[in-house]
Amino acid sequence: YGLSPKGERALFSARGDIFTAPIEHGPTRNLTNSSNAHDKHPAWSPDGRRIAFVSDASGEEQIWLVPQDGSAPATQLTRDFAVMLYQPDWAADGKALAISDKDGKLHVVDVASGNATLVADEERGQLRDHTWSPCGMWLAFSLSDANGYRSLWLWSREKASLHRVTDELLHE
Repeated sequence: YGLSPKGERALFSARGDIFTAPIEHGPTRNLTNSSNAHDKHPAWSPDGRRIAFVSDASGEEQIWLVPQDGSAPATQLTRDFAVMLYQPDWAADGKALAISDKDGKLHVVDVASGNATLVADEERGQLRDHTWSPCGMWLAFSLSDANGYRSLWLWSREKASLHRVTDELLHE
């Protein structure tokens, strides 16, 4: 669940569909109304106009987008994932989404093209602690080290490059 950027509507998934409900006045909207799919993990875009969510409507879990006002049907953004996906996370400018999967891979998806870039691969489990910088140009997360500690890493969206912030002797 989550509140819209202006706090006017609540967003949630229930019974395999994505809904928004007014905080005070207005209709509740079923944005997906999909009895043939399991829609989950909705997230508001920073401008509040779109909602990203995960759906298996295509046969595999992919990221989909839908206008928050229900003015158009949901459209499939990605096509190449073949594993269970977790909550998408919008960059501040609304041009990219970070998403991790059950195999410990972290991807950044370009919203304009739907192309996904593999950012990191956690070999010892899942990677679900990622967060965008306020400017949306850096993605922070931790990865396991051979000694069992975790190190902090940053990924630059502009350069598509990884930067280790802490070494393996510093436990976060």
